[in-house]
Order: sequence, then C-alpha cells, then structure tokens
Amino acid sequence: MSVEVDDSIKRQVKEIFQHMENKVYAKLFVDKDRCLTCTQTKDILEMLAELAPEGMLVVETYYTEDNPPEMEKYGVKLFPTIILHGDKEHNVVFTGIPSGYEFGTIVEDILDISARKVTLKKENLEKISKIDKPIKIQVFVTPTCPYCPAAVRMAHKLAMANLNIYGEMIEATEFPELSQKFYVMGVPKTVINDGAVQFEGAYPEDDFVDKVMEAYKK
Repeated sequence: MSVEVDDSIKRQVKEIFQHMENKVYAKLFVDKDRCLTCTQTKDILEMLAELAPEGMLVVETYYTEDNPPEMEKYGVKLFPTIILHGDKEHNVVFTGIPSGYEFGTIVEDILDISARKVTLKKENLEKISKIDKPIKIQVFVTPTCPYCPAAVRMAHKLAMANLNIYGEMIEATEFPELSQKFYVMGVPKTVINDGAVQFEGAYPEDDFVDKVMEAYKK
C-alpha cells in the first residue's frame, strides 16, 4: 500500500504550515511484524515535517522491538499509533494511517496544537472544563468517509481542551476485531468509555459535547 499526495496539496500544506506558532511533537509507534501501514504512516509524518518550517514538527519514532518505555506510558497496543503533543501532553491520537480524508484532519490538528488554542464555543469549553476524570472517545473511520473528519476533529479538540479526555481516531478496516467489538456497521461511529455512550454520524459540536457530558455523568 502506498500513499500518494499530489504536489498541489503539498504546496497548500506548506503554505498553511507557515502559520505554525509553536513546536508540535508527533510520537509514532510502529511494529514491523504487526502492522499493515506503519511504513506509509511514517512516510506521511516525515513528509509533513518537511513541509513545516524547520524544527516546528518533530517526529519521534518508537519501535516495539526496542521496548520503549513510552509505549507503556501512553498505553499503546495497536500499530501504527500517532500521538500529537505540544507543550502539554494532549491525548490526541491516531490509531491507523491518517490517509484519505483523515490527512486533512492531522494537518488541522497540528495547526491547532501549534497555536495552543482550541476552536470550540466558549460555553462548550466551560462544560468540558468540569470533567475531572478520564473520558475515552474513540471515533471509527475509513479513509474514504467524507463525514469522518468532523467527528475525529471534535474528539481531538476536546482532548486538547482537557487533559482528562482521550480523543482517538481508529481506522476501522485496519482493526476489524475492535470494529466488531463495538458493532461498527457505519462510519463515523463514536464510542465513549468503552460503549457507555455510542452513536453514529458526525454530530454538531453542541450535541457531541452533550454526549461526552452524558458519559461523564454515568
């Protein structure tokens, strides 16, 4: 499997990345034996780092055979996994390759983390700020789903807003056992706290936040 990004998109990304304000760290976890898309995912991150101003997107690659302590620290069990950080260790996670429509998602996430701001309504930020225990949001996607990025971006924005929130994109076709566990029949499908709350479709911001708060109160 190869990932092709045409030159016009590369030019657009390079232009967008000129607005990066602070460093972003992309931690990539790969496994040479248990991974369908690790090489391609690494290629995507390295390409993005080249398109960013020098030193602004730092890619750190961890190989399972080296048994890095970071793998246990971040609870990584599936490969490839990308975790995006700024000066704070946000739980902004991609499990599986960020290709197709999700390529735009990772570009936007990098910009948000670099800007150190979250583009959510003030009232929703206030609601989310009350969350004082771990909330895990998993959004199942496929690269060809045009509605999926909106759901992933919501999960990731909430993770940027509150360090108690874990926002994860999961490429459904790469991890069929996980998709079957949560009965993923269509995408995007959002699963909160291992199924305490789950729903299909790209919900508007207010409704998505309400679902997260519903899970928090359970």
